[in-house]
Amino acid sequence: MDLIGDLILMQELAEHGSFSKVGRLRGQAPSSIARRLDRLENHLNDRLFNRAPTGLFLTASGTRKLFEGRALTDAAASFVNKDGENGSLSGHLVISAPSRLGETLIAQAVAQFLTTHPNVSIDLHFTDLVQNLERDKIDLSVCVGTQSPDHHFIRRIVENRRILVAAPAYLARFDQVKSVTDLDAHSGLFLGRTLSWKLMKSDMTTHVARPKARLRAVAGDVLLTMCKAGLGIALKSSWDVRRDLAEGEIVQVLPEWQQADPSDIMIVTPSRRLVSPTIKAFSRMLDDYLKRTLSASE
Repeated sequence: MDLIGDLILMQELAEHGSFSKVGRLRGQAPSSIARRLDRLENHLNDRLFNRAPTGLFLTASGTRKLFEGRALTDAAASFVNKDGENGSLSGHLVISAPSRLGETLIAQAVAQFLTTHPNVSIDLHFTDLVQNLERDKIDLSVCVGTQSPDHHFIRRIVENRRILVAAPAYLARFDQVKSVTDLDAHSGLFLGRTLSWKLMKSDMTTHVARPKARLRAVAGDVLLTMCKAGLGIALKSSWDVRRDLAEGEIVQVLPEWQQADPSDIMIVTPSRRLVSPTIKAFSRMLDDYLKRTLSASE
C-alpha cells in the first residue's frame, strides 16, 4: 500500500471535490480514483468522504485525517527535499497579508529574502479578506489580531495597538473630543462592516462608541487618506500612523483609550509538525525584520 500517495490523493480530492477533476489532473479514469479512495477507507476502516451528486465532501473524521495526514506527507517531502543544504534554500512559497501591512512592510521583507535566496520564488496575496490557508494553499499568513481555526499555528510577532486619530483640520471645525462619550456625536471612518468601536482604558474600563458612519472602506490606506483629508475620526494601528503622527498630519484623539480587542501582528501557518526549511527560514527572517522595523519606529 502506498500510504503517502493515498494521502496526497486525499488532499487533492478534498481540494477539488470531484473524482473526475482529480482524474483529469492525473490523467486517470475517475473510476480508478474512486477505487483507490475505497481501498484507503477500507484500510483505515473509516469513511473519509460523503459522496453526493454535487461532489465529494469531507466527513468530520475525514477532516481530522486530512490534517493528520499532512504531517506525514510534509515529512516525506522534507525527507527528500534538499533545501537548506550548504545554506542554500529553494522552493516556492505563497504568502498572504493585509493590504496595508503587506504593501508597507511585508513587501520589503520579501524583497530582502528573495535577494538573499535567488532559488526561492514567492506568490504574494495582499488582501483584507479573510483567507483559508488550506483551501488557498497559503504557506504563511501575516494577520493583525485575527482569530484563526484551531488547526492553524499562530505566533505573535509584535504587540500592536489600534488608536483613535483625526486630522487637526477636522478637530478645528468641530467640538473637541474631551470624553469617550463625545465620540457618538462625531463622524466615524470605519474599516469593513464595523459600525462601532469597543474601546478600553489602561484600568480595563471599556466603552462601545458608535460615531456617525461617514465612510466605510475595505482598505486601510483608503481609510487613512480620508482621515488625513479631515473627514472624521478613525481607529488605526499604531504602526500604520506613526509617521503621520510625527509629521503632524493627524493627531491622536483620547490617548488614554485604545481598541479593546487584540490587534497584535501574528504569523499564521497551517498546523504541521514538519515544514520546509524555506518556510522556516522566511518565518524567522520576517519575525526579526518586523520586530526591528517596528521597535525602531516607536
